[in-house]
Amino acid sequence: MLKYLSILILILITQECVFAQEYVVNWQKSYGGERNEVAYAGVETSDGGFILVGSTNSKNSFDVKESKGFDGTGGNDFWISKVSNTGAIVWAKTFGGSKDDVATSIVKTLNNEYLILGTSQSTDGDAIFNGVNGGLILIRLKENGDFVSKRLFAGGNSNSGVSFQQVNSFSKPTIKILADGQFIVGATRSIGVNPFSGYDFYVAKLSTFGDTLWEKTFGGGLEDYLNDIIQTSDGGYLMVGGTLSLERDITGAGQGFLDFLVIKIDGTGRQLWEKGFGGNNYDVAFSALENSSKTGFYIAGESSSINGQIGNSLGEKDGIILRIDKNGILQNKNHFGGIENDGFYSLIRGTDGVLYASGTSQSTIGTTKPKGTLTDAWLMALKEETFVPIFHKLFGGADIDLARQVIYTSKSGLFLAASSRSADGDASVNRGQSDFWALNLSLPPPIIFGKFQAFLNERQEIELVWTTTFEQNSQFIFIEKSDDNKAFFQKDEQAAVGVSTGIVSYRFIDKNPIFGNNYYRLRYTDLANKSYVGPTVSFKFLPLSILNLPIDQFRVYPNPATDFVLIDTFLENPTIQLVDAKGISVPFELIKIGDSSYKIILANNPSIGIYHVVVSNSVAKQTKKIIVN
Repeated sequence: MLKYLSILILILITQECVFAQEYVVNWQKSYGGERNEVAYAGVETSDGGFILVGSTNSKNSFDVKESKGFDGTGGNDFWISKVSNTGAIVWAKTFGGSKDDVATSIVKTLNNEYLILGTSQSTDGDAIFNGVNGGLILIRLKENGDFVSKRLFAGGNSNSGVSFQQVNSFSKPTIKILADGQFIVGATRSIGVNPFSGYDFYVAKLSTFGDTLWEKTFGGGLEDYLNDIIQTSDGGYLMVGGTLSLERDITGAGQGFLDFLVIKIDGTGRQLWEKGFGGNNYDVAFSALENSSKTGFYIAGESSSINGQIGNSLGEKDGIILRIDKNGILQNKNHFGGIENDGFYSLIRGTDGVLYASGTSQSTIGTTKPKGTLTDAWLMALKEETFVPIFHKLFGGADIDLARQVIYTSKSGLFLAASSRSADGDASVNRGQSDFWALNLSLPPPIIFGKFQAFLNERQEIELVWTTTFEQNSQFIFIEKSDDNKAFFQKDEQAAVGVSTGIVSYRFIDKNPIFGNNYYRLRYTDLANKSYVGPTVSFKFLPLSILNLPIDQFRVYPNPATDFVLIDTFLENPTIQLVDAKGISVPFELIKIGDSSYKIILANNPSIGIYHVVVSNSVAKQTKKIIVN
C-alpha cells in the first residue's frame, strides 16, 4: 500500500510540476513586405504547419509578391500565408480590390479546406458587386493554396442600405466551424437611416457549402460591436463585443464610453438573454470560452474603468476576464497586467486543461519585464480551478508588438499569430513597418542546457564542464564518448538536481583520452525514465600543441617512469633510442599508438637511475632525460 501511495504522490507532484512549466520558443519568424502587414488569426494545418491571415499594403517586396487584390496604389488586401512546421513560407496569396480589405478569421473545414473571412470596402476585384457601404468576403482555399470559391456578404450603396463595420480596434468579424461541419459567422452590421440606424451584432449560420441558412441581428439602440461568437454545449451560441447602448436598452450597459456586451441565443437564433458589463471608461470583450463544467462562460478583453461592475483597474488599461454563469450573471472578475496599457484578444483552453490568453502589454507584470517602451505580445497561462496565473511571457522589441490569437497545437504546443514593428529583441527581422509575426512554443524538455565545454587540464586529462539553466523532473545525466561521433558508449552517470530554474554546474574528467578527436555527448532521463539526447562537444587531444612546444621538441611521460614511457613528437618517421647515463643503448619494445605517439615498454627490469630518450630523423635530433624508479 505504501508503495502505491508513493507512486501516487510522485504522479501528483509530477503533474503539478508540468503545470508550472513555462513554454519556450522553438522558432519565431517575421513575414511581410516593405510596408504594413497585420496578422489577425491563424490555424494549424494537417501537415503540422500553419496558415496566418490578415492584411497587407505591400507589393512585390520581400515575402509579398504580385497582388491579386489591387495594383499597388490602393488600400489593404487580404494576405494569407501558409508556413511550414519550421516557419518557412510555403505559399502566400492576396485577395481584395482597390480599397481596404482585411482578413480577420480562418477555420479549417472537415474536408481539409480553409474558410477565410474579412471585411471589404472595395467594389472591384474580388469584391465586385459589393456596395460602397462595405461588406464581408468569404474565401475558400485548399491547403496547397489553390482557390476554391468566394462568397460576398454585400454592403449597400445608399444611406439606408446594409453596412458592415470595417475592422477596427474594437470590432472584427469572425467565423467558427460547428460540430456538424456547418459554420457560424459573426460580424457588426447596420441598416437604416440615422438616427434610426446603428451597428448591431450580426449572426449568420452557413451550410457546409457556405450558403446562408438563417441570419439575425441583435443589440441595443446605439452602436454594438461584435468580436467573437462561440457554439455552446447546449447547441446555442454566445456572442461578445462592446456596446455604446444605454441601460434602458441593455441591462448593465451605459456605464461608460464602451461596455462589454454578451448575448446568448439558441440554435435557431432566438435571443435568450443579453447583458452589459462596464465601468466609467473603455471596456471591450474580444473572446469567449465556455467553462469546463459547462455551467458558465469566461469573457476576456480589456478595461480601463476604475468603477462599476468591472472597476478596480491595475493600471491605464488591464487584461480582464469575467466569469459569468449560464444566465449571464456575473460571478467574478479578474484583472491582469501592470500599471501601463494591457489587454487580452484571445482566450482558449488547451487539452492540458490550462487556460491561455494572448494580447498586448506595456507593463511589468510581476517579475516579467517588458522588452521595450512600447507594447509587447503577451501570453498568460492560467489555472482554471483557481484563476491563479502559471506564467506571464512577453515577446517583442523596441517597437509595437501584439498577439491577436493563441492556438493550442496538436503537439501540445502553443502558436501565436502576432504582429510586430520591432527589428530587435525577440523579433528576428523587420521587413517594413509592421510584419506578420509567428511564434511557435513548446513545453521545455526536462533539462535545458547552457554551456557545454571541453578542455585539457594540467594533468593532460580532458575535463568536461556544462551547465543547465532549467531542470524539471530530471533524473540522471549520462556522459557518453565516441571516437567517430557515431557510435557512443557510456563513460559516467551523474544524478541530476531534479528541479531548478537557476544555473547548475556539472563536471566530468576523462582520464584516458585518445590521441586525436574525442567526442562527448550528454544523454539524460526524466522521472519516468524517458531518455533524451542532449548536446555534443568534441576535443582534439594533441598534448604538444596544448603545451605550445616547437616542432623540434617532443614530450616524454610519465616521468619518473617504471614499466613504460609514452612519447609524443612532431618528427616524421623518427628513430627512437633509450640510453643510460654512460651512453649505452638499453633494449626496449616500441609500439606506435597514434599518428605521432609511441610507447616504450622497458625490458629486463632496467636499473633505477637516469636515462635519455633520443628521437631523431634526417632533419632533427631530440633528447629528453627521464628517471626510472
